[in-house]
Amino acid sequence: MGTLQNQKPRFDFITEDVAAAFSAEIENIAKTVGISHADALADFLALAKIDDYDRKDEQLAGFGKLLDALNVRLYDISLVLREAQR
Repeated sequence: MGTLQNQKPRFDFITEDVAAAFSAEIENIAKTVGISHADALADFLALAKIDDYDRKDEQLAGFGKLLDALNVRLYDISLVLREAQR
């Protein structure tokens, strides 16, 4: 869950080298699997979207844990304050 407070960008910017390597990888997938370049790209983008959803699910679960912990602490504080008022 280290991305919650220390998320590094995946890419600050796309360089020509990165774009060329990506294109070559898509072409390699297309040839290896025997599908068109467009289909290989569509499959790759679908997998990237699924991966992104998984990352967001993990981050949301982390936020839920943080909120639960905060709720417990606030409840503890309320008990202490209530006791102090007696």
